[in-house]
Amino acid sequence: MDSPIAKLGPEILLEIFEWLSRDRSATLVPSVLCCRKWQSLVTPVLYSDVVLTNNNIAKFAGNSPGHEVRSLTIRLDPILVDPSNPSEAKQIVESRLKVLILLGLRIPRMRPKALSISIDFATPLTASREVSSILDHLPTCCTSLEVHVSDVRHGGVIPGFTADPRTDVHLCDTIRTILPQLQHLRLHLPRLCSAIFSSGQPSQNAPRQVVRTPMLKTCIIDFSMRPPGPSSYSGAWAIPCNEDTTQILPIPPASQLPSALPPVVPVLKDFARVNSANIERFWIIDVESRDPSCPNSWAAWVRRDFMTNTSFPIPATNIGGFRLDGWLARVPSPISPNKTQDWLATPSILQSLAEGSTWVGTTSGAILPITMIREHQDILKARTRESFQKQTRISCMLWRNEDETGEKLLPKGPGKLMQQWNLSETTPNGWTRDAYHGSPMVRIPYDEV
Repeated sequence: MDSPIAKLGPEILLEIFEWLSRDRSATLVPSVLCCRKWQSLVTPVLYSDVVLTNNNIAKFAGNSPGHEVRSLTIRLDPILVDPSNPSEAKQIVESRLKVLILLGLRIPRMRPKALSISIDFATPLTASREVSSILDHLPTCCTSLEVHVSDVRHGGVIPGFTADPRTDVHLCDTIRTILPQLQHLRLHLPRLCSAIFSSGQPSQNAPRQVVRTPMLKTCIIDFSMRPPGPSSYSGAWAIPCNEDTTQILPIPPASQLPSALPPVVPVLKDFARVNSANIERFWIIDVESRDPSCPNSWAAWVRRDFMTNTSFPIPATNIGGFRLDGWLARVPSPISPNKTQDWLATPSILQSLAEGSTWVGTTSGAILPITMIREHQDILKARTRESFQKQTRISCMLWRNEDETGEKLLPKGPGKLMQQWNLSETTPNGWTRDAYHGSPMVRIPYDEV
């Protein structure tokens, strides 16, 4: 006699397998091996949104049977570097670089519609050559691309080793060649230049040749290398491609390095104008550090919208101490950008909100354009102030002062495209406060006003 589950139709079984794919503690591999009927149903689900990490990338690249996938997420996190034995870390990184080359050769057979690459290696080793190789093999069916390469000032240092200049590839040139096939692009690179969007330098006889991208709908370029914060090493920005910091150890704070954004602004404006017919969202995420000379100033992401020539500050800070989900950001409303809402989550989730949730992370680890999220997929979400406080009982002086005065104290947009924002908290009329960070508002007596 057939078991009850054997009587289920393929539609119901497929629904069950899709629900199982949402659970990180569950595995679909035994289901593939159960029987031929299940194998035909489970395989498309198992290889739908593939996530490769430090733990499984080598096995996948070596044994991949060449199944087609809907999306491919590659996330290689930092490894620990033992100062007494740095050669071990170097060997691990070099082995992963070889795996990336092998994976690039197999990507054409996988035919992903979306590719997300996030790599964080220790200085002086980079993965620019390997990432470039993957992009060179990108099939034309891949129309969504995210590239997130670590900041050389962030991924740690392997002492005693120097980088081989032959392994350093200019990613801007590589990305430019595949721009025309893309619908969604998200970049987070430590070095950037105008070569991504144009070829050649403008002159009196030869104007700049801006790339035309008839398919492109959304383009997010994040110049912030770290979440905004009070430290001089927080809120760092991308630097120009011709700026060499790899030989400077320790790497200086961001305030001592040039930002890559000002030199490329003319090209970004030209690119937005030339492709305005099809681009729906072209945002640059800039970063402004907290002014240590102002006791109640904030650091912020700054969303610079090159389609509307406006900018919006997104103040952010950590109010949760050691809680990873205790970061606060005041984000413009997607419906009414001149209104704001407070959200609390990890820095990466808040950064996605700063980018308008154009790309989002799922609970399974996949990074996808929001347009590719399926009904059964759960995305990583931030919490409102009410939800956060109900669970943690954590507050901050900003909220207390705003509740006391009845006014919002942080700046909000819109402003001019390249506006440098004053991120200090305002003091309403009739109120005063002491000149130290986090001081409470005190009402001025009426006879002293």
